[in-house]
Amino acid sequence: MRVTTRMLTSQVASQIMANAEAMQQTQRQLTSGKRITRPGDDPAAAAAGVRLRAQQSRDAQYLRNIEHARTWLDTTDRVLSDIGDLLGRARELAVQASTGTFTSGDTKQLAEEINAIRSQIISAVNGTVDVDQHVFSGQKSDITPLVLDANGNASYQGDTGVTIGTGTGAGSDLAPANGIPNVDNGIVQIAAQSPVTSRGSYSIAVSAPVGGSVTVTLTRVSDGKQEAQTVAVPASGKTSALEFSTVGINVVVGSGLTAIAGDNVFEVDGLGLGHEVAQGAVLETNISASAMLPMLAQLKTFYDALLSGTAVNSASNTAIGQIDVAVDRMLSLRAQVGAKTNHLDFAQARGEARDVENGRLISVNEDIDLTEALSRLTTQQTVYKASLEIGSRVMQNSLMDYLR
Repeated sequence: MRVTTRMLTSQVASQIMANAEAMQQTQRQLTSGKRITRPGDDPAAAAAGVRLRAQQSRDAQYLRNIEHARTWLDTTDRVLSDIGDLLGRARELAVQASTGTFTSGDTKQLAEEINAIRSQIISAVNGTVDVDQHVFSGQKSDITPLVLDANGNASYQGDTGVTIGTGTGAGSDLAPANGIPNVDNGIVQIAAQSPVTSRGSYSIAVSAPVGGSVTVTLTRVSDGKQEAQTVAVPASGKTSALEFSTVGINVVVGSGLTAIAGDNVFEVDGLGLGHEVAQGAVLETNISASAMLPMLAQLKTFYDALLSGTAVNSASNTAIGQIDVAVDRMLSLRAQVGAKTNHLDFAQARGEARDVENGRLISVNEDIDLTEALSRLTTQQTVYKASLEIGSRVMQNSLMDYLR
C-alpha cells in the first residue's frame, strides 16, 4: 500500500487532535475535581453514580420526615404531660371535695377551677403543629378534634382515616359501616398512604378468581384514575398487602377474598397519620382524642355537682376513679410516644450513617486522584508539544521537496 503525503498529513493531524482532546479532558477533570464529567467518560461508573445519588435523595427525604415526625411526637408528649399535670390538680380538688366539709360557696369555687381545668385540657388537645395540623384528630388532622355543644358536652370530630360511605353504591359490600379494619369479602384493611396526596371517594373492585388469583382495581371517583394489581388469593389465615402508589392507597387482602363489583365506595378523608422514616417503615405520629371523652364527661359531671352542691361526695369519688384511669391512659400514651421517639433516633442514626457511606462511595466512584491527574496532564502536555513539532515538519514537506 502506497502512503501518500496527504494520508500522512491526515494521520498526523488526527493524532494531534486526539492528544489535544486527552489533555483537555484531564484539564476538565482537574477543574471540576471529578473523574467523570460526562456519562461517556465512564458509562458504568456514571450509572452507579446516578443510583447512589438517588439513594442519597431518598435518605435526605427520610431524614426530613424524621425531623417532622419528631416535631409531632414532641408536641404530643408535651400535651400529654400538661394533661397529666392538670388531671393531678383535678384529683386533688376531688379528694378535697370528697371530705364533705366544704360550704356551698367553697364548692362553687372548686367548680370554677374544675371547669377551668377541663377547658385547659380541651384547649391542649385542640392544639396544632405545623400551624394548622391537629395532633389528636386521627387522620382528620385538619379538623379540630374536640368541640363543645350548647350544654358544654365534648364530642370528638376526628376519625381514623378511611371510612366506608353510606347510600347507593357506597360500601355495603365492604361493611361494617365504620369501615376499617374488619371489612368483608376478604378485604382485611384499606388505608391511605402517608402522606395522603389526594382526598376523596374511591371504589374498589375485585375480579372473580382465575387460577387462584384475582385482580384488585382501585378507581378515584372524581377523575376515573385507576390502578390495578393481580394477587394470588392468600391461604387460610394469611394476608397479602398491595401498595397502589398511583392513587396512594394500601389494601390488605385475606383468604376469604371474593369478587366485588357493586357497592364498593370508600372515602379517604385524612391527611395521613404516618411518616416514612426508612424504606417501607412508616411511623404513626398522631393520636385520636376519642379515648379522652369519658374523662371529660366525668369532669363535666363533677363540675355540675359542685356547682349545684348536690351529691358532691358521690361525684367526687367517681371523679377520682375516672381521673386515675385517665392518668394511667396518659402514662401509657407517653410510653408509646417515648418508644416511637427511640425508633426515630435509631432510624436517624442509620439514615445519617447511610448518607455518609453513600457520599464516600460517590467520591470513590467519581472524584479524581489529584496527584495522578497532574502527572498525567504533564505527560499529555509533553506528548502534545512533541506531536505539534513532528506535525509541523511533516506538513512543511511538499512535492517540490522530493524533486530536488
